[in-house]
Amino acid sequence: MTKIFTNPWETVRQAVVKMLSEVFSVSQEVVAESIEKPPDSALGDLASTIAFSLSKELKKNPVEVVNAVLSKLESLADKEPMIKEIKTKGPYINIFFDHGKLAELIVGSVLEMGDSYGRSQEFKGQRALIESPAVNPSKPWHIGHARNAILGDTLCNILDWVGYDAVRLDYVNDLGLQIAQLIWKLLQVEDNGGDEKYDHYLGHLYVEGQEAFDNNDSVQEAVREVSRKLEDFESKEAKLSAKMVTKCLNAQNETSYRLGIYHDYQAWESTIAHSGLLELAQKMMLKSDNILKLDEGEKAGCIVADLSVIDEFKDLKDPYKVLFRSDGTRTYTGADVAFQLWKFGIIEDPFKYSLFENQPNGKPVMRTDLQGQKVDLGKFDIVMNVIGSRQAHPQKLVYTILDILGYSKESENSHHIAYEFVGLEDVDFSGRHGTWIGYSTDDVLDKATELARVEVEKRNPDEDDTFKDKVANQVSVGAVRYFMLNASPDRQITFRWNEALDFNGDAAPYLQYSHARAQRILEKAEDEITSKIDLTLLSTDTEFELVKAIAQLPEELLEVVRSLKKSVWGTSFTSNRITAYTYSLANLFSKFYDSCPVLKAEPDVKASRLALVRAFKTSMANCLTVLGIPVVDRM
Repeated sequence: MTKIFTNPWETVRQAVVKMLSEVFSVSQEVVAESIEKPPDSALGDLASTIAFSLSKELKKNPVEVVNAVLSKLESLADKEPMIKEIKTKGPYINIFFDHGKLAELIVGSVLEMGDSYGRSQEFKGQRALIESPAVNPSKPWHIGHARNAILGDTLCNILDWVGYDAVRLDYVNDLGLQIAQLIWKLLQVEDNGGDEKYDHYLGHLYVEGQEAFDNNDSVQEAVREVSRKLEDFESKEAKLSAKMVTKCLNAQNETSYRLGIYHDYQAWESTIAHSGLLELAQKMMLKSDNILKLDEGEKAGCIVADLSVIDEFKDLKDPYKVLFRSDGTRTYTGADVAFQLWKFGIIEDPFKYSLFENQPNGKPVMRTDLQGQKVDLGKFDIVMNVIGSRQAHPQKLVYTILDILGYSKESENSHHIAYEFVGLEDVDFSGRHGTWIGYSTDDVLDKATELARVEVEKRNPDEDDTFKDKVANQVSVGAVRYFMLNASPDRQITFRWNEALDFNGDAAPYLQYSHARAQRILEKAEDEITSKIDLTLLSTDTEFELVKAIAQLPEELLEVVRSLKKSVWGTSFTSNRITAYTYSLANLFSKFYDSCPVLKAEPDVKASRLALVRAFKTSMANCLTVLGIPVVDRM
């Protein structure tokens, strides 16, 4: 049985680190920092610059450092079966691996692990709570909401693949002025939207209600009265609101499910307001020396956070940030701090939970409720909020207040996954003014499916409509998801149809096609696949470049999580690292396909190349799964 290496590239890298550690008589940690991957494989598969870091300590120039251990280096290299050759060029140490032996290790491991290849346990035992996308239940998703949801979903996927227990939370703001405006408007109309998707119907009503509110004082007073009545769960307005929000969420979830996005829990603002959570948080905050109830001044009676204890804010003219107003109502900051305390389990969970709906993935999504059952969500090590970059300051303020409350660990483990604006060509969006109409996420997916259908038709003229419709939908979902992930979240992007649906370039259809091409090769050779394979025959440069790329999948996923670092604007999330890796993998397979015959090769070589095709297909399918892109077997 093949010995399985869950992270084969790290396995060979560690072998090199161990060898160089022995050669230079330094710690493996010091050596590990010197290891790099040369930009050109002609310079080696790995290289080390250890001589530079040791030169000062040994008071020799780097070339002398290398020359002094050259014979020992060559002797140890001869004992390492994975290493074919070591070359030195001045102070640089270049390591070349044995193509066949490395292929045997890597391809063998992938074939044994199958669907689980790429998974690792570095973060096993840790739990993460991710909030996304928190779209107000008053309108359909626009393309910016889709970016939020896709980033949050992919982040959860990646966390899950490296060992985290990632829990997905959606925040539902079912209170506030926008809901009151909609309820006021619904009470004025007789129709219920007919056959129109309900979130789109509400979106149109919201635009009408907003216009009336902006231009009529009596409407403003009527809406504010509705807002007051929403606080009473037994009122006609509150009952209508509960039905409206539920129906809108059901409709929004149809969009979410089209994109393959699901949740574990929903936190409703109305239950937060009535559960006692805010009162519990207020009592807890007042135990801190840095949370005060002011007795005088324009903020008299308010509960505030004294930010002057933080160096960054010590010179503020007014260092007091209001958390609860003098009339007892909470500010956005106060509510956000309370909610963050709940997320970390610092405040005992006051909620009960009920089933919102059963999702197409077979799992339920539960919502916070005032009636229902108690659920133990457990403790979370990190909390991540996927929110637009414009919320960087408010988010940072919440984490700062956690710090001054004494929860420095929780503050450090609070992350704002910030993202920038996304638009469509020649379209500017405004939810209030309805410029999203005709350009919602549903509309984008519909148009992408229509355009993909044309291409699928060209490639498969003899297939039936069921096949063409299914593949067109898979391609459109992949195109939208990949486009949202293929740029750093801190970059503004414009969704362009020709780029997203490129079957030959840096886009999801190209990746899906590479998987389908591999599947087709394996189908043609189905009767010839054998268990007797000599993987050491995979020795050409083209084969080896593909093998090396496949080996790096587990490490690429781990690096995304290791690089979740805080900055001024939020926490970096390099989703584009995985899209770039997957695109590179597809390109290397294309080169292999063009230069290394599989089905027409000699029997032994054919068997080994079929194994490599299987390993590529598995790796590509796993990449697509992590990115949430549908895996397509035929295109």
